[in-house]
Amino acid sequence: MMTLTRRFAFSSAHRLHSPVLDGAANACHYGPCENIHGHNYGLEVTVRGDVDPATGFFCNVMELKAIVDRLVVEVYDHRLLNDLPAFQGVITTMENIAQVIWNRIEPALQERGMHLTAVQLGETTDHWVRITRE
Repeated sequence: MMTLTRRFAFSSAHRLHSPVLDGAANACHYGPCENIHGHNYGLEVTVRGDVDPATGFFCNVMELKAIVDRLVVEVYDHRLLNDLPAFQGVITTMENIAQVIWNRIEPALQERGMHLTAVQLGETTDHWVRITRE
Protein backbone atom coordinates (compact mmCIF):
# COMPACT_ATOMS: atom_id res chain seq x y z
CA MET A 1 0.00 0.00 0.00
CA MET A 2 1.31 3.44 -0.93
CA THR A 3 0.20 6.98 -0.18
CA LEU A 4 0.37 10.07 -2.35
CA THR A 5 0.09 13.62 -1.06
CA ARG A 6 -0.74 16.69 -3.15
CA ARG A 7 -0.38 20.25 -1.88
CA PHE A 8 -2.85 23.06 -2.56
CA ALA A 9 -3.20 26.67 -1.47
CA PHE A 10 -6.03 29.15 -1.20
CA SER A 11 -6.54 32.52 0.45
CA SER A 12 -9.70 33.09 2.45
CA ALA A 13 -11.09 35.29 5.16
CA HIS A 14 -13.10 34.19 8.16
CA ARG A 15 -14.31 35.27 11.55
CA LEU A 16 -14.21 33.09 14.64
CA HIS A 17 -17.43 33.45 16.58
CA SER A 18 -19.54 31.01 18.55
CA PRO A 19 -23.26 31.73 18.82
CA VAL A 20 -23.42 29.80 22.11
CA LEU A 21 -20.91 32.14 23.78
CA ASP A 22 -21.59 35.69 24.89
CA GLY A 23 -19.51 38.61 23.69
CA ALA A 24 -17.03 38.44 26.55
CA ALA A 25 -16.50 34.70 26.10
CA ASN A 26 -16.04 35.07 22.32
CA ALA A 27 -13.50 37.83 22.92
CA CYS A 28 -11.72 35.68 25.50
CA HIS A 29 -11.54 32.56 23.30
CA TYR A 30 -10.87 34.14 19.92
CA GLY A 31 -9.24 37.49 20.72
CA PRO A 32 -8.55 39.49 17.55
CA CYS A 33 -9.61 36.49 15.45
CA GLU A 34 -13.21 37.34 16.30
CA ASN A 35 -12.81 40.08 13.70
CA ILE A 36 -12.83 39.28 9.99
CA HIS A 37 -9.28 38.43 8.93
CA GLY A 38 -7.61 36.28 6.33
CA HIS A 39 -5.09 33.50 5.85
CA ASN A 40 -3.09 31.98 3.06
CA TYR A 41 -4.11 28.41 3.77
CA GLY A 42 -1.94 25.44 2.95
CA LEU A 43 -3.77 22.20 2.25
CA GLU A 44 -2.38 18.71 1.86
CA VAL A 45 -4.57 15.85 0.70
CA THR A 46 -3.28 12.28 1.04
CA VAL A 47 -4.78 9.24 -0.69
CA ARG A 48 -3.73 5.60 -0.55
CA GLY A 49 -3.90 2.62 -2.80
CA ASP A 50 -2.13 -0.28 -4.46
CA VAL A 51 -0.07 0.33 -7.57
CA ASP A 52 -1.73 -0.86 -10.76
CA PRO A 53 0.88 -2.81 -12.75
CA ALA A 54 -0.72 -1.68 -16.02
CA THR A 55 -0.31 2.06 -15.26
CA GLY A 56 2.47 2.10 -12.67
CA PHE A 57 0.44 4.24 -10.27
CA PHE A 58 -2.62 3.95 -8.06
CA CYS A 59 -3.74 7.55 -8.34
CA ASN A 60 -3.80 9.86 -11.30
CA VAL A 61 -2.45 12.98 -9.61
CA MET A 62 -4.09 15.20 -12.23
CA GLU A 63 -7.51 13.75 -11.32
CA LEU A 64 -6.76 14.36 -7.64
CA LYS A 65 -5.78 17.95 -8.43
CA ALA A 66 -8.89 18.54 -10.54
CA ILE A 67 -11.22 17.25 -7.80
CA VAL A 68 -9.68 19.30 -4.99
CA ASP A 69 -9.41 22.41 -7.17
CA ARG A 70 -13.09 22.14 -8.18
CA LEU A 71 -14.50 21.34 -4.73
CA VAL A 72 -12.21 23.38 -2.49
CA VAL A 73 -9.79 25.83 -4.08
CA GLU A 74 -12.18 27.35 -6.63
CA VAL A 75 -14.97 27.59 -4.04
CA TYR A 76 -12.97 28.94 -1.06
CA ASP A 77 -10.26 31.08 -2.68
CA HIS A 78 -10.70 34.82 -2.02
CA ARG A 79 -13.98 34.27 -0.21
CA LEU A 80 -15.31 34.94 3.27
CA LEU A 81 -15.77 31.37 4.52
CA ASN A 82 -18.49 32.35 7.01
CA ASP A 83 -20.71 33.38 4.06
CA LEU A 84 -20.47 30.04 2.25
CA PRO A 85 -23.28 27.47 2.61
CA ALA A 86 -20.85 24.75 3.77
CA PHE A 87 -19.97 26.83 6.83
CA GLN A 88 -23.42 27.93 7.94
CA GLY A 89 -23.68 27.01 11.62
CA VAL A 90 -19.99 26.03 11.70
CA ILE A 91 -17.32 27.90 13.65
CA THR A 92 -14.61 28.36 11.04
CA THR A 93 -11.68 27.06 13.07
CA MET A 94 -8.92 25.17 11.27
CA GLU A 95 -10.31 21.97 12.75
CA ASN A 96 -13.80 22.54 11.37
CA ILE A 97 -12.58 23.80 7.99
CA ALA A 98 -10.48 20.65 7.60
CA GLN A 99 -13.50 18.47 8.46
CA VAL A 100 -15.71 20.30 5.94
CA ILE A 101 -13.01 19.81 3.28
CA TRP A 102 -12.80 16.09 4.10
CA ASN A 103 -16.57 15.72 3.80
CA ARG A 104 -16.61 17.59 0.46
CA ILE A 105 -13.83 15.68 -1.28
CA GLU A 106 -14.09 12.14 0.07
CA PRO A 107 -17.10 11.03 -2.04
CA ALA A 108 -15.61 12.43 -5.26
CA LEU A 109 -12.26 10.77 -4.57
CA GLN A 110 -13.97 7.44 -3.82
CA GLU A 111 -15.80 7.64 -7.17
CA ARG A 112 -12.37 7.79 -8.85
CA GLY A 113 -11.03 4.87 -6.80
CA MET A 114 -8.96 7.01 -4.42
CA HIS A 115 -9.05 6.30 -0.69
CA LEU A 116 -8.68 9.49 1.35
CA THR A 117 -6.41 8.97 4.37
CA ALA A 118 -5.43 12.48 5.47
CA VAL A 119 -6.32 16.13 5.16
CA GLN A 120 -3.86 18.61 6.62
CA LEU A 121 -4.73 22.30 6.77
CA GLY A 122 -2.55 25.17 7.92
CA GLU A 123 -3.47 28.78 8.52
CA THR A 124 0.20 29.71 8.79
CA THR A 125 3.50 27.93 8.25
CA ASP A 126 3.67 27.44 12.02
CA HIS A 127 0.46 25.58 12.87
CA TRP A 128 -1.54 22.90 11.10
CA VAL A 129 -4.36 20.51 11.86
CA ARG A 130 -4.44 16.99 10.45
CA ILE A 131 -7.30 14.53 10.10
CA THR A 132 -6.33 10.93 9.42
CA ARG A 133 -8.36 7.81 8.81
CA GLU A 134 -7.27 4.34 7.77
